[in-house]
Amino acid sequence: MKKVFLIFLALFMFTFGISCTNNEPKEEQEPKVEDKEQTNPSEDDKPSEEVTYITVTEAKAIAIEAGERGTSEKYYVKGTIKSISSTQYGDMYITDGENDLHVYGVYSIDGALRYDELEEKPYSGDEVFLYGILKTYKDTPELGASWLQKFISHQGEIDLGEYVSKTIKEARDVAVDSKVIVEGVVSYITYANGMKPNGVFLVDDTASIYVYGLELAGRVKVGEKVKVAGTKTLYILDSEKQNAATFGYLGSVQLQDAIFISSDGGSHQFSKQSIEETTIKKLLETPLSDNITTKIFKVTAIVNKVPGSGFTNYYINDLDNKTGSYCYTLCNGSDYAYLNKYDGLICDVYVTALNCKATKSGTIYRLVPILVSEAQEFRMENEDICDFAIEYYAKPQFRSEYNSDPAISLITKVSNEYIPFDDCIIEYSSLDDLVTIDKTNDEQIMHIALGNKNAKVKITATYEGVTKESEIEFLVDNKDLPTTISIKDALDTIDGTIVTIRGIVMSGCVNQTAFYLNDGSGVVAVRTTSETLHDIGLGNEVVISGKKTHIVKDGYDMVGQLCIDEATLIANLLGNNEYDTSTFIVDKTFDDLLALIQTNQDLTANVYVVKCYLKKVESQYYTNFYLTDETKTKDIYLYAGSGSQYSIYNEFLGDTELTVTLMLVNWN
Repeated sequence: MKKVFLIFLALFMFTFGISCTNNEPKEEQEPKVEDKEQTNPSEDDKPSEEVTYITVTEAKAIAIEAGERGTSEKYYVKGTIKSISSTQYGDMYITDGENDLHVYGVYSIDGALRYDELEEKPYSGDEVFLYGILKTYKDTPELGASWLQKFISHQGEIDLGEYVSKTIKEARDVAVDSKVIVEGVVSYITYANGMKPNGVFLVDDTASIYVYGLELAGRVKVGEKVKVAGTKTLYILDSEKQNAATFGYLGSVQLQDAIFISSDGGSHQFSKQSIEETTIKKLLETPLSDNITTKIFKVTAIVNKVPGSGFTNYYINDLDNKTGSYCYTLCNGSDYAYLNKYDGLICDVYVTALNCKATKSGTIYRLVPILVSEAQEFRMENEDICDFAIEYYAKPQFRSEYNSDPAISLITKVSNEYIPFDDCIIEYSSLDDLVTIDKTNDEQIMHIALGNKNAKVKITATYEGVTKESEIEFLVDNKDLPTTISIKDALDTIDGTIVTIRGIVMSGCVNQTAFYLNDGSGVVAVRTTSETLHDIGLGNEVVISGKKTHIVKDGYDMVGQLCIDEATLIANLLGNNEYDTSTFIVDKTFDDLLALIQTNQDLTANVYVVKCYLKKVESQYYTNFYLTDETKTKDIYLYAGSGSQYSIYNEFLGDTELTVTLMLVNWN
């Protein structure tokens, strides 16, 4: 028996993969510092009691002369701590005012205890007396893992004359670069790569704020009331500054260059006095001009765990379990492992937007859950259920603008398993002569006659005898569409030519913000913004404009991926249209396809239909899918970000011959 199904393949350096959009928001990582093996000094080489300490300048010169092999003897070195980059190992830089020297980890005087295990430890500004080998590592002079002989604390000598004491609310509102002192309870500690503490959230009775500082985060615990000094800033990742400016995002409200002043060592609950109750939907819709970053809110929400390949994403979703955003992580999600027990549950969440991700297509708040607990005896009144059904289910069906008749079948019943409720009835009525609601066969289909004005629809929700109404308004714009050319003609133009084409959205592209467009004359990949990609659906008829080109990875001698790049959406004419298959190539065998991938031909705008089999290979670290021949000896690897993308095809594994529709791609 033969089975027929549709797969789109992606060619990756002459390998293949099913092409589908991977929208996992795996968080970008800070550059990873190459770690050397941390070892403590040998206990067989204990220092003598009478020693002479050399300066940082002297030690640096010796390290340079010794090179990577290092000195055969250990040296006594003194200096003032300039900064600490690892509060676990005591990775630090020391200075004598003239030169700086890297110290690769600090241990107790006998080498038995690591820096973070020391009962009393030095911090930035303290004078330290160390004992260890001098060497260079990648041309950087350093004192190897060393023993702390003694230190002189200067913590009480910090000059805070330029700093002004403020409440946290006042500190949030001061001008950028203002130097302030704040006191509050540590409500949460954030982590950088390797689960290294890198900042804290402080809360007082007036507000909350994020304080960035590795050393501060490494010396305090959640629940302590601490006093710190810092400089007000609005932080934005360097890679996002240009996009942030486009959308008016000013940056995350933070204090940087943190200086620890004092701690009561206590275990306090942070104040809830200033914390507003809201919803995830309202939080995400808050205008950027309000700059709510690092301000804590209380929401009732659903926690969702989404495992990926080598990482786990955690989402805080509203009660529709769709509206939400992901938790900001620099640790591949390991810093949120405590959320596992709340996966899929309705919870009371104290949450903040640590910052806002700014891309070419828009902005989205990245969340940090400060405190999570399972909601007890949650329920929603019938009146609120009606409002919920309207705001979260009915209204999102409508677009802000229509350029054609969408003929959309509208939702007539809403149920929710979390709240829970079943069959909240939704009805629609036109308040404008451009809109008609065709109510036939238990369906309500909205049609729009083109005009050039705003149109209105009334939405009515009824649940267990309670009725609520709301109106939605949208623009009906009979815009003049530009002249288009066929995809075939567009592909014949010179690379770099701006083309305008019209066609049916056919599929997404694996690991690209892109989709395939088909107009009957040909098929082409269209690379665009995530905002545009979210604004279209399979079967929509769209008009786009972009640059015809070939994407070729730097340093590779190959044809590359033929596509329309930097595409903008001129109009989405909607619809659930079927695409034309007349240009699909149906006379190739599996062996023909194998032969084609050995050539450097321009094949990435071709659609092939071949007969083959599907195979899966699993190991401890990966899962791969392949197209294969009847003998299972000739394979074509299906390129993917994760083998789990193909799990929907598990039913086709085995000895059943398949008819597969595929495309070759070569983005990489």
